[in-house]
Amino acid sequence: MKVLFDNLSLRGKLTAIIMFTGCLVFLLTFITFLVFQRANLRTTLLQDSLVLCQTLGENCASALIFNDHDSATETLQVLTEKSNIIDSRVYTNDKRIFAAYHRHLIEHPEIDRLPTQDPLTQNFKFSPTDLTVFKQVTYQGEVLGTILLRTDLSTVNDALMRYTWMGIIGFVLYSCLAFLIASFLQRLISKPIEDLSKTMRTIALEKNYSQRVTQQRNDELGSLFKGFNNMLAEIEARDTELQANEARLDHLAHHDPLTQLSNRRLLHARIEHTLSQARRSERQVAILLIDLDQFKKINDSLGHAVGDEVLRAVAGRLKKHSRTSDTLARIGGDEFVIVLEHINSPDDVTRYLQGVLESLGQAIKVSGHELYITASVGVSLFPENGEDVEELMRSADVAMYKAKDSGRNTFRFNTPGMNDKAHGQLLLESELHKALEQEQFVLHYQPQIELNSGRIIGFEALIRWMHPERGLIPPGDFIPLAEESGLIVPIGEWVLNSACLQSKRWQAQGRPEVRIAVNVSARQFRQKTLIQTVEQALQKHQLPPHCLELEITESMVMDNVESAIVKMKALNDMGVQLSIDDFGTGYSSLSALKRFPLANLKIDRSFIQDIVTAPEDAAISASIIALGKNMSLKIIAEGIETVEQMDALNAKGCEHGQGFYFCKPMTPENLEEIYDKCWISSCPKTSQTTSAAQRPKEVTASG
Repeated sequence: MKVLFDNLSLRGKLTAIIMFTGCLVFLLTFITFLVFQRANLRTTLLQDSLVLCQTLGENCASALIFNDHDSATETLQVLTEKSNIIDSRVYTNDKRIFAAYHRHLIEHPEIDRLPTQDPLTQNFKFSPTDLTVFKQVTYQGEVLGTILLRTDLSTVNDALMRYTWMGIIGFVLYSCLAFLIASFLQRLISKPIEDLSKTMRTIALEKNYSQRVTQQRNDELGSLFKGFNNMLAEIEARDTELQANEARLDHLAHHDPLTQLSNRRLLHARIEHTLSQARRSERQVAILLIDLDQFKKINDSLGHAVGDEVLRAVAGRLKKHSRTSDTLARIGGDEFVIVLEHINSPDDVTRYLQGVLESLGQAIKVSGHELYITASVGVSLFPENGEDVEELMRSADVAMYKAKDSGRNTFRFNTPGMNDKAHGQLLLESELHKALEQEQFVLHYQPQIELNSGRIIGFEALIRWMHPERGLIPPGDFIPLAEESGLIVPIGEWVLNSACLQSKRWQAQGRPEVRIAVNVSARQFRQKTLIQTVEQALQKHQLPPHCLELEITESMVMDNVESAIVKMKALNDMGVQLSIDDFGTGYSSLSALKRFPLANLKIDRSFIQDIVTAPEDAAISASIIALGKNMSLKIIAEGIETVEQMDALNAKGCEHGQGFYFCKPMTPENLEEIYDKCWISSCPKTSQTTSAAQRPKEVTASG
């Protein structure tokens, strides 16, 4: 029953409760009515029977006195008019039947003898079918006998049966009426709750938390609806905020926070979608990889805040120039990508890029600075340069570097062979790592000669790569790649340590001290640990600092003059000699140059090559020599290949030189024979180079 009730709907439960309560009240009332009627009918019948019995007893008293049976019997015959009287008897005191009346003339076995009840306490007896009453017959206080009267209960039972049927019919009618009333009453409660439930189901299905329950009530249901609406309002506000946060997170996950352009993830998805459409329509797609030229200088010189403003300005210009169907993204620090759809030929891309480069080339005014930005662009075409995103991006990247190699502020399409070359560079970079780990690098040494005497005054350490399969690889084939990848730093440390070790090894073999010149790359010079690295190398190999010379270039120190001076003074204070390599090919100011604690200036080979035949080169060389002498610097000429070049330099006052005329770079083993045969001048013992304060304040260069 409980399970059945639990499975009913709220409407059914309320209807059942109302009907059950009403019917229960009806039944209890009806049962009470029946009990009352039964008692009332029996009481009435009992009183009538007692009165009748009393009357008959009084009438039979004389008959008992005179022992007149016939008179008593005749008196009892009046009961024939009473249809509900079954029988009656008059008993003498000795309990003999004196007179009797039987309605159906049938002897009743139970009344052949007198009842044993005490007449003082009870003078009647109810059975299921009849009522028996008896009363003593007295005369002037003397008990003459007893009269007994038995009455049929059918009239009472018939009345009760009529009431019962009336109750059943009434119950049925009442149940129907109760159902109708219950159905109406339960709707006053269940209808609002069902509406609430329906609203909840709709909200759960549609996830629309802006819906509200509109019923106005002032009872508990009204409080429930108000609370539900308040809850919906809170959920709606929370859901709105959540959706806004999700949208914001999605935007952050797929867009560059600085420029609000698509990022690499969104770009990848859009390119895949574009390629899918292009395959169906058999049309070309162009991937343009744009890299800003020299952008790092803006960040380093003007700060990242200015750099960010420049990136925003570039993004804005690219947006204005792009079509609605194009995809524009920023994938790195200063790298942008444009995906061009619906192109008919590479000429369309060319015209588009000409407009892009022209737009980017216009001045950008940022924080009081007027900046001019150029870009190098690499182009890959679908399907010519690749079938998937990675391949097309890789092809565009290769083409972009080709554009940079071609002078910047231009664009290049990916052509057959470009990727192979790039793959070769990647392979070479991987092999560079192995070469460093497996010690495939070797040092060759080229003597530096005193031109007047021909004596060896030092050596320049030059790195070579002894590849196990390719053989000897010159530095021009791998040093630029090492510089770009950052491997030049550990390679440079290896060169420094190997040169110090070789110099100390020669000294340990009894040879005089000699200066070893080691080239320092731009990336290596910028390392904060440069001073510590040089100091550790000298200590590790116990090499006197004055036997080590570090060669740096003009551009290397002019990028950040003050920082360069700090490092150079620290090295000079340590006792290490410093020289400017390839002097004359870079850019430097004499005001900055005189502040550098230098020992040597090396004239670049480009001025030496035509010094005999080209007056301009001769004049430049003479000026550098004069400049060095005025600044108390030693001059070393690079790339001397003929005796005429040596004589010309000697005539102009150049003291030292190096080149193939004297000796090619050689391994230490092959060089030792020349080392021992030549008269060698020991390297200077002074621990410090002439300081800037000791040099002439005015420097003149004569030609």
